[in-house]
Amino acid sequence: MNTKLEDVKSEAGIIGQSEVINSAIERAVKIAATNSNVLIMGEVGTEKQQFAKFIHLLSKRASNRFLDSSRDIHHKFSTEVGLFGHEKGVVKGSMSYRRPGLFEKANTGSVFLESISHLSSATIQQIKKVMIDGSIQRIGGDMAEKVDTRVFLDIELDNRGKPVLPNLKKQFANMNVTEIVIPPLRERLEDIPLFCGKRLSPEAYERLCNRDWPGNVKQLRESLHRSIFLLGEDTIYEEDLILPPLDHFQDLYSALPEPEDGFDLPKFINKVKKQLIIRAIFKAGFNLSEAARMLGVSEKPVRKFWKELGRN
Repeated sequence: MNTKLEDVKSEAGIIGQSEVINSAIERAVKIAATNSNVLIMGEVGTEKQQFAKFIHLLSKRASNRFLDSSRDIHHKFSTEVGLFGHEKGVVKGSMSYRRPGLFEKANTGSVFLESISHLSSATIQQIKKVMIDGSIQRIGGDMAEKVDTRVFLDIELDNRGKPVLPNLKKQFANMNVTEIVIPPLRERLEDIPLFCGKRLSPEAYERLCNRDWPGNVKQLRESLHRSIFLLGEDTIYEEDLILPPLDHFQDLYSALPEPEDGFDLPKFINKVKKQLIIRAIFKAGFNLSEAARMLGVSEKPVRKFWKELGRN
């Protein structure tokens, strides 16, 4: 891969060198040379937004805005208002001005629409109009206006590679759209060390590869962030990994190792204790009192543990 592509890949936040991820990148490069709207398909957590941004940055629209519906719509507005905007006085608290929507803000640029499955049929039809002829109509408006906005649609797949909502994909299938499929983590396990930023011991790598990652790359990133956050060494060992619980363990005791020659019970208990405290601290948003409450212990041992890690 040439230097420019590597730079754009890094700017978009794409990590990976596996054959399947490189194939997806090659597909994305071809799509970037067109001006078609794109169905970005993949399982939850495969980071489809990064590929949308990658395509945008390689396209003729690169100098213009790239907006993401999950981040660039203000929480106090409905999705419809966020997408299409509203006329003066239509939305409570906005009597004195007209508000542009995401499609207008990204005019001559691109928009990534994440998780559109919850939208009404009427809103889906409005999105289709944007994709067909660039027409938008603000909430409360009487006249349609034109925008030139490239649309990237998030189409979620299940673990069989089938659309979770087949009818949603079918609604856009006969339009001017191009498709790209982002591979799940289980098909690119050799990329796992690249997400660490540190060296993985063979045992740690094996443990990560043997996990079921229903949340794919996003879940891996979150787990590694927890593991690395409190780690001072350059190498991540198996005991450093702080991973989410395995859903298929109905009985917690079935997850325990079998005692055998060389088993060190105090060391194992200390490792479990460390992981549980760190998980509680993260879950409590670094509120040590709340973490202690979750664990059912006094605050003193949690604060002692935190201090031993060199945290204030």
